[in-house]
Amino acid sequence: MVTRRTSWAYVAAVLLLTGVSTATAKYSGGTGEPNDPYQIATAADLIALGETPEDYDKHFILTADIDLDPNLPGRKVFDRAVIAPDIHWNGTLGLFVGGFSGVFDGHGHTIAHLTIRGTKNLGLLGVLASSGELRDLWTADVSIVGSEDNVGGLVGSNAGTVTQCHYAGTVGGKSDVGGLAGINAGTVTQSHSTGAVSGSYQCVGGLVGRNDVSVITCCYSTAGVTGIECVGGLIGASTWDCGNYWRLTPPSKFCDLGVVARCYSAGVVTGVRSVGGLVGSGCGYDVTGSVWDTETSGQTTSAGGTGKTTAEMRTGATFLDAGWDFVGETANGTEDIWWIDEGKDYPRLWWELDN
Repeated sequence: MVTRRTSWAYVAAVLLLTGVSTATAKYSGGTGEPNDPYQIATAADLIALGETPEDYDKHFILTADIDLDPNLPGRKVFDRAVIAPDIHWNGTLGLFVGGFSGVFDGHGHTIAHLTIRGTKNLGLLGVLASSGELRDLWTADVSIVGSEDNVGGLVGSNAGTVTQCHYAGTVGGKSDVGGLAGINAGTVTQSHSTGAVSGSYQCVGGLVGRNDVSVITCCYSTAGVTGIECVGGLIGASTWDCGNYWRLTPPSKFCDLGVVARCYSAGVVTGVRSVGGLVGSGCGYDVTGSVWDTETSGQTTSAGGTGKTTAEMRTGATFLDAGWDFVGETANGTEDIWWIDEGKDYPRLWWELDN
């Protein structure tokens, strides 16, 4: 006769031999390692990630579209960022610590109907740390409103890398408000935003509210932008600290560290002071090969970039002459970053073809 104790030992041995773990699986699978990322397949998985800070340095992959409509069971109106909502000051280390420092791979999937009503550092990710990465993610019908600063459609405060991401929805806050990121101190590349962005004070941009000694390349925004001061179709303001150093050192030492290259904007832009079609306010800023639509934006000036008519914005030669790498040409590179429906639309990123 086999005892109960022997039976459990037998079951455990079988599970061990067949490679099935007796531990409770986290999320919808995976181990969080680079070659076996945690799988996020449901709204519950995503919410669980947000509530598990000890996993913020792990690797994640979205394996299905997720609808966060607060009217659906198990969903809610968030009062802070879903993931990594805060950073804090560590007096011992003498720096701010916290944020998501792992990798979140959207794998081409969409997160829809995210709704947040909070204060600051708002977005899908509140804070993306310098080693963190967000990539290949779409969003749809998102609504994020904050009463304070650092509000973005995807990231409130970005010090990491955002690649091949798309934001669609409405974003609102006080200062440092952007369609993709509220404040960018990292890298944003091959990404775009649509919808509406508004700020009740300063540094409001269609893609990024404030670009702080950082890099934005091969991006665009068609979002409408409204603010008071430092308002731009792509970026509200460049390195904000320039004024603080102006009296202490030559401006170029601190102000020429940011890079904006091969980007465009086409949304309507309205504001009171320091308003630009592409960049609202800049300080020795390095903007190269970038343009904005003077007709749709309603703005004929910018702190950087070159204004073009709508017809010119829909002509491939405008961008080829500026060094943009298009599908089917090799003079400007072979990465095939952009494509265009000649005469009918603005340039689009190559990865949008699959979506």
